[in-house]
Formats: sequence, C-alpha cells, structure tokens
Amino acid sequence: MADVTFKKGGYLMNKTFSILFLSLSFVFISCSTNESGISEKEAKAIVIEHHTSEFGEVEVTSVTTKFNKYIVEWENKDNCESGTDTVNGNGEVKTREVTIC
Repeated sequence: MADVTFKKGGYLMNKTFSILFLSLSFVFISCSTNESGISEKEAKAIVIEHHTSEFGEVEVTSVTTKFNKYIVEWENKDNCESGTDTVNGNGEVKTREVTIC
C-alpha cells in the first residue's frame, strides 16, 4: 500500500515539474523572439540610406538583435568613417557611436 501512494506522489511531482518546465520555456522563448516591425534587411537599408553621402558607399559589417532592436555596425572606407546604429521596430535610427579616422 505504501508503494502505491509513493507512485501517485511521484506521478504528481513529474506532472507538476513538466508543467513548470513548459511554462518557463514558453516565457523564455517569447521574450527572446524579435517582435520588430521591420526585417534585418530593412534595418540594413535604413542605416545605409541614413549614412549615404557624396563621399563613398556605406557598407554594413554586422547586424545583431538585442531587446527587439537591430544593432547595425557600418563603415564607409572612402571617407574613413564607421559606427554603430540602433534601429527600432518603427525604423527609427539612433546613432550610438561614430568614428572618423
């Protein structure tokens, strides 16, 4: 009789653990997805347009996603300029850093 009670308790413990694990997994997956209104390709194009001038071409060197924003690193070799911009889901650009040689 004691074995049956233990097995039932073990079953409830496994079920509780499974539900907890699935719930936490759902929360972490939901928080890590990019809910940005624009794509990575669009973010690149916005940064290129934002920094295009008469002197040379802007080239995107890397794109990462953090807190539903794209962090775009770029450079313009012709005028010796480079930097990092943040593009939010609305396509708004905020310049974080610019370096001129």
